[in-house]
Amino acid sequence: MAGVALHARIIENTLTDGTDQSHLCVHHYSCPAMVPDRTGWLLRRADGASADPGDDTADPAAGMARVFRAAARALDGRAAVGGVPCNTFHAPAIFDRFLAMLGEAGIDIRIVNMLEETMGLLGERLGQPPSRDLGRESGQVACSQGIGVLSTTGTRRSGIYDRLLAKTGYTTLYVSESDQALLHAAIYDQSWGIKATAVPSERAMAVVSGLASSLVACGASAVILACTELPLTLDGTSIRGVPLIDPVLALARALVREASPGKLKPLR
Repeated sequence: MAGVALHARIIENTLTDGTDQSHLCVHHYSCPAMVPDRTGWLLRRADGASADPGDDTADPAAGMARVFRAAARALDGRAAVGGVPCNTFHAPAIFDRFLAMLGEAGIDIRIVNMLEETMGLLGERLGQPPSRDLGRESGQVACSQGIGVLSTTGTRRSGIYDRLLAKTGYTTLYVSESDQALLHAAIYDQSWGIKATAVPSERAMAVVSGLASSLVACGASAVILACTELPLTLDGTSIRGVPLIDPVLALARALVREASPGKLKPLR
């Protein structure tokens, strides 16, 4: 459903003359069996476990590279820009190897980095970042000026948002470790989690909304919905008067901009 949401955001952010033909040509590949779970891979790696080096079926970077090889064949030499609607996939341990695999295979699809585009969207929503001297170290649970991040446990432990936000002078505010387990369940639980249902369950929506509100109460200037399933649970662009930053929207706008700059609608 996150892929469907990305496709919808591309359409919503494209300027047209009102006809089908003025929309962009979109190749949407949904190949879940080919791309193993990214959080599971990162957590196993953090625990010192590793897959058989000759078996790339357990490697999300290799799996996504196979998807893009199929896309390149379908494009048959036509220029294209591409992106992956998964925050955890952008952890350097996965994303950097994925880019290297595409380079080794000679695939010249230009890849948009969703997380870097999310930082751009954050800047547009909030204006210039605050001073770097915020008196807090990135990644701590603290009630101070900063940016709230709701994510999978894999994304959180990778530290990628900590590094990106620190570059722009923000601290990162996370929910507590116990609430992180609850958030992770809201994404992954096989009975009520977002991944398990076509429409998010009331329980999942309540958990995500409550945790986003808790970050606002803790002083977050904005809340990044740093798992592409999470925006499916919240309507609107703000919560309790604080902007919600949707990486899926950031990626969609970047894809339109890179494919055809004149077709990108102004940000609303």
